[in-house]
Amino acid sequence: MTHMAGNGRPGVHGRGTSRGTLRSRRLAEILRERREELGLGVADVAARLGITTGEYAEWEAATRSDWTEENLYALVDALEMSDQQGGWLFRLALDSEPSRPFGPAARTTIPLGPARPSGPAFPSGPVRPYVNVRTPPPGPSVSSEPAAVTDPGTLAYLRDYAAMMDTVPLPSVLYDRRWDVTHVNPAFHTLFRGMGQHPTAMPDQNFLRFVLFHPDAGTVLGDRETSWCLPLLAQLESALERYEDDGVLQAIRSDIADDPIMDAAYRCGLPHWMRATGAAAVHHDGAVRPLLHPDPQYGRSECRIVDETPSTLQDRGYTRMTLVLRERHGAGTPNVRRGKSHLRAVSGG
Repeated sequence: MTHMAGNGRPGVHGRGTSRGTLRSRRLAEILRERREELGLGVADVAARLGITTGEYAEWEAATRSDWTEENLYALVDALEMSDQQGGWLFRLALDSEPSRPFGPAARTTIPLGPARPSGPAFPSGPVRPYVNVRTPPPGPSVSSEPAAVTDPGTLAYLRDYAAMMDTVPLPSVLYDRRWDVTHVNPAFHTLFRGMGQHPTAMPDQNFLRFVLFHPDAGTVLGDRETSWCLPLLAQLESALERYEDDGVLQAIRSDIADDPIMDAAYRCGLPHWMRATGAAAVHHDGAVRPLLHPDPQYGRSECRIVDETPSTLQDRGYTRMTLVLRERHGAGTPNVRRGKSHLRAVSGG
């Protein structure tokens, strides 16, 4: 009964767009998003670099084509980037790896809590290369499709579970093994209310596509590339190992290959990140990640991710993820609107 969000959809990035244009656009997004995450203005970063505000504005617009290593090392330091973020900057600007390590000021760590010990912690082999598969290959496949929910008792359970989720005053989402979203509660809608429309990557349609491809995702998901994209890419790799003939997962992998920065992160950044962070980073449960909440009560804060999937749903391939928000000092309990239950996976009353 799960819907097929993402299956057969066109790539997020048109194949007619030049890779150079995509690289420049993504480079500009990374510089702007990182500056805003730090709460800095253009003049602040220019002062850190020792250049004029106009010069840095041109840097952030990524209009220049004569990037030098020294420029990029200075940017990594001024924007307090992690080693992974600095590596992506070099790959986008110069199509090469950094020639020397970054300074201590550029090294940051992401706080991670304990992980639920379920599923493979690392891929069983090398990171999966890009294979241009948009639909499942011909021939029978026993494991490629999730089992449909038809039992009346299970359907009633799912409806009641959705109603229960709607009473929780914290953002909570239920999705299947393809990250196709089955249900979100009102607090989740509030968190992502500012997202513009996107053909394949809305937060209440497919959560993986949203994190990887929606241009506004970084306005809510702080330190998006390192704290959110890489853990999900690691989970995607594990899912592809288990369900290699799944057309929806293959379509997501194909769209990653169409995006220069995501493809570089998947092929180059992911193995390095997994070696550096360890098995716990692959799982969501317990991770503390930066968040930019539209409600000023929270604002620039953090959330702890809690996986609270009951065995009834876990056995059917569902995951429920709740974001426990860190309130600012003196903030009260939010008044969360209670919404009518709506579960896409369940037909009928």
